[in-house]
Amino acid sequence: MNQLPGDLFARRLRQERERLGVSQKELARRMAALLGTNVDSTAITRIEQQTRAVRLDEAVTAAEALGVPLITLVSDNYARKNEAEIQNQLAELALAEQKWERLRQKIHRITQTIQQLSAEREAFRSHALDVNPETAGDYELDPETQAALDVRNKPTGEVAGSGA
Repeated sequence: MNQLPGDLFARRLRQERERLGVSQKELARRMAALLGTNVDSTAITRIEQQTRAVRLDEAVTAAEALGVPLITLVSDNYARKNEAEIQNQLAELALAEQKWERLRQKIHRITQTIQQLSAEREAFRSHALDVNPETAGDYELDPETQAALDVRNKPTGEVAGSGA
């Protein structure tokens, strides 16, 4: 049988208050300070004993006075749901990190290949200049490819196209 929300609140209020080592009198004092009205400690006793219904403003203020989210006082499974969601998010984060690492490694491999190919092309161009300067142009990259390489090879902090 499901407990009524008021019954659950009464039980959870007592559990949280005792867990935090707060007396009923101290809780009543904290709530009174927050509400700006008198709250008698017997009201806390009657709420916890389920002989008095809790008002919404009292429920919200009790949670605030104890420094806990209101949901913890009205839900038994909040902590389990919260933990399950944390576990789900951690699993999703782990998958995203694995994917990021694979992509980082792929970027590294591609970058190394581009550097190797660029070095080979420069060696061919240099050799062509020595052997037959007229064919050296055959080893030049088209302007778009060269621009892309120039941008990727610029040291961090340099702005492309800045020629002061």
